[in-house]
Amino acid sequence: MIEYQGPASYWAETSQHTPGPVVTGRHDVDVAIVGGGFTGMWTAYQLLDAEPSMRVAVIEREVVGFGASGRNGGFAMTLLDMSLAHLRRNHGDTAAAAAHEAVAESVGEIDATIEADGIECEWKHGGLMVVATCAAQLERVEAELEAAEALGLDGFKRLSREEARAEVHSPTYVGGLREEHCGVVHPAKLVRGLARVVSSRGADVFEGTDVTTIEEAGGRIRVVCPQGEITADQVVLATNAWAAETPWFARKVLPLYTYIAMTEPLSDAQWDSVGWESHCGIEDKRNFVHYYRRTLDGRILWGGSDGIVYYGGRIAPRHDRSEGILKRLTATFHRTFPQLPDVGFTHHWGGPVGITVSFLPIFGTLLEGRLHYGLGYNGHGVAPSHTGGKILRDKVLGRRTGLTELCFVDSKEYTFPPEPLRWIGAELTRQSLLRQDTRFEAGRGSGAMEPLLLRAMRKLG
Repeated sequence: MIEYQGPASYWAETSQHTPGPVVTGRHDVDVAIVGGGFTGMWTAYQLLDAEPSMRVAVIEREVVGFGASGRNGGFAMTLLDMSLAHLRRNHGDTAAAAAHEAVAESVGEIDATIEADGIECEWKHGGLMVVATCAAQLERVEAELEAAEALGLDGFKRLSREEARAEVHSPTYVGGLREEHCGVVHPAKLVRGLARVVSSRGADVFEGTDVTTIEEAGGRIRVVCPQGEITADQVVLATNAWAAETPWFARKVLPLYTYIAMTEPLSDAQWDSVGWESHCGIEDKRNFVHYYRRTLDGRILWGGSDGIVYYGGRIAPRHDRSEGILKRLTATFHRTFPQLPDVGFTHHWGGPVGITVSFLPIFGTLLEGRLHYGLGYNGHGVAPSHTGGKILRDKVLGRRTGLTELCFVDSKEYTFPPEPLRWIGAELTRQSLLRQDTRFEAGRGSGAMEPLLLRAMRKLG
């Protein structure tokens, strides 16, 4: 058996970063952004691009990219809701097309920003290949293609079994699709590169600073920290899964842990046996997808397989590894690539993503228009967080735009039920979806997802 040996996050290990100062004393700014991940950094970037003289401060509890922004698979993709077909069914053709196109545009703008600002983050705009490994998953692929055609979206192409296997040599593929609007990136290098850019443009990036209180203060907002405070005209809350620790979002965002394993670098001969020259990202069509991609130093990142909600929605370092899921990940890796029986795994890590009942992010405003928020990307936030940065820019600047009219902005926000019903519902949903995945792989059942328990949780909430 191949065992994991090595440190935790490959992204953290391979990105250099000098932390910013702690908040001490009193500071006065136009906008304070709580959270140093993609949403916070893209919001700062967009605000300073629109208003270069604006005084902006970003406050991060740990270090920039500590959360999902520095731990994810590095896929900048367009997925919203459970699928494009679900997005269309739940929100209608016009709203679904607008949401998809906004995020597709963000993929291109991320590409352009990386180039214009010289951010070295291993970006590859190679598209996304969605693969089916059984007949039921192929039904889901066909539903995606039908939805894309009905919405008039470009960039989608059907792949036969032979075409999918020619792209990446796995005997498990029975078909798939290609979408051009996707890139892969070293996420920690991107978010820390953005921090350097916004700092160079005048933003204050504070790290190692907890925010203990956000309160109204004479028509402004006071952000209180252990050693100081920041007073701002407006505040942006950009803490994603960690927003569940606030009373505002304790029942609107559910932290769900997902996990990744990383191989050692493959040899040239091993890569010849795999193919994959395009560097496209890959996902399958399980409920708990497998997502995987190449790195520039010749490794394969392999993630997904399962997702765990810990009781009470607890976020803690002890949850950053799961030996059970690591074993499952390595087993499914070798099933997908039987030509790589001796490849070792050097890294394993996990972290919480913010899940919402609607499976869409939520954007809105509190405290009489002075606190804006964007969070709950459901595990696909790299590109939507860029869209979110533009939405939050427009909210801060008081603009009404097509972005602020998207279906997940100022929309109805469903709540999860209180504990213990929340954890029970989440675990029952998890078990139901895993059983369905098992049935699919055994050749039983249709490709429709079973969101019955999700709908029940919405009613309980």
